[in-house]
Amino acid sequence: MNIDVFLDNKEGTQIDIIRQLLFHAGKMTQKTLAKEVGLTQNALKDYVSDIVQVCQPLGEQFEIELEQKEVQLSFSSDINLDKILLAYLNNSLSYQILGFVFEHKKFSTFQLTQEFNSSEATIFRKLRDINQSLKKFGIGIRNGQLVGDELQIRYFYYQLFLLVDTGFSSDDLAVTKLVTKLQPEFHQSFSKIALKWLSCWLFVTRHRLQVANTDNTRLTQIQDKFETDKLYRMIQEVMREYFKESVNFVGKHEGAMFYCFLITFDILGEDNFARYDLTRRKKNSTAMLDTYSREMIVMHYGYQKLSISDEKRLTYQLSQVHAQALYFQGQLTSYESERMMQYYQQHLTPEITQLISKLIATTHEQLALQTPHTDFLWLNYASILIAIDLSLHQNISVGIDLSNLSLLGHSLYYFLLSELSSMTQVHFEKYRQHQYYDLILTTAEHPISVKANYYYLSEFLSPYDIVQIKTKIKAIKHQKNNR
Repeated sequence: MNIDVFLDNKEGTQIDIIRQLLFHAGKMTQKTLAKEVGLTQNALKDYVSDIVQVCQPLGEQFEIELEQKEVQLSFSSDINLDKILLAYLNNSLSYQILGFVFEHKKFSTFQLTQEFNSSEATIFRKLRDINQSLKKFGIGIRNGQLVGDELQIRYFYYQLFLLVDTGFSSDDLAVTKLVTKLQPEFHQSFSKIALKWLSCWLFVTRHRLQVANTDNTRLTQIQDKFETDKLYRMIQEVMREYFKESVNFVGKHEGAMFYCFLITFDILGEDNFARYDLTRRKKNSTAMLDTYSREMIVMHYGYQKLSISDEKRLTYQLSQVHAQALYFQGQLTSYESERMMQYYQQHLTPEITQLISKLIATTHEQLALQTPHTDFLWLNYASILIAIDLSLHQNISVGIDLSNLSLLGHSLYYFLLSELSSMTQVHFEKYRQHQYYDLILTTAEHPISVKANYYYLSEFLSPYDIVQIKTKIKAIKHQKNNR
């Protein structure tokens, strides 16, 4: 679920306008853009005017120009879509209500009308819309309070506050104290980004401790899957001692909730997880699934292709995917999942697509998931497998022979590089005699060679030649990596 569901309809459309322009290199016709976002061309002009008014104060420069039936977007490097989205969220009534609900254990509709200077009808409508979105997390707002499984409530607000990046600090003394208690158990120090995520989870936890929500249905269902885990037992003791210093009562599920967080998100790091993996019970459902899924992937690529470090990284990544599927429900993102999936699909072979389907089916079966996680699993498995696939590809070497062009050859060599440099896993260099190349690009006056690895430039830097060269390189890459 995209975080912009918490924007009003008009503001959501304005964000969509910016997204459309970003995905079309900052320039579209007014007619096409208006059609994409469901507006008339006259209404589009009003929306663009509002966008500029909101975004100009965010940095040095922000402009959307409407000239000659075209719309063109440009902004300075100190502005990005996340910064724009945050500005819109801060002005969104739905987001403000979510923040108020988080801060208050109980509240009334009257309090909300007074706090946000809105009518009861507006508040009721917003609460209805918010609850529709929160359904995906299995939580809601009813009778003046947050209701639902406590682990899910913390998970939702963790994702929300992490995206807006506000309210917490990794330099917080409470975070430092907890890390001091945890660090002796791990060989490697936590990364800077891990400390940030840890501080966000603790920020949410400290607020929720004041509520004393007793709904721990999900933990009751899954706790038997890890209660014999050595890491869980250690965390249970650490969290009990940690919270005793700040609260009078520590619920029996605090350790379990922190354990779920710790192993789901990239907190431990590869090395710490590898050491933990040696001791965790292999009968743990996620541990068995991690191992089984890893072997499926290794067998797909062949046991000789993945190094020990590749397998270690793979196990760590799979453990996070499976833990999140088991312990949590729903996902909040700042990117469009559908667009991301479409992008990944362009890079998947039929064999990898089939492997992803097998992995998804296996995960649903072994974890006995109550709600389908197909899209979440597909996106994460695709990401893991595409990264492996690309890392195993052999580089293509291309020699460029412009020796017959004399003085022009040196500058034209760099012009050619600039046209082709976007191609990944291809090494270009000036041609050296007796050096092997997968492809040689040349303007030298030879008769048309029967050698397959030569390409003779017809007209230097012509679009035709560039397209033909790229096509030939892709064919060589495919042939070289599918032997």
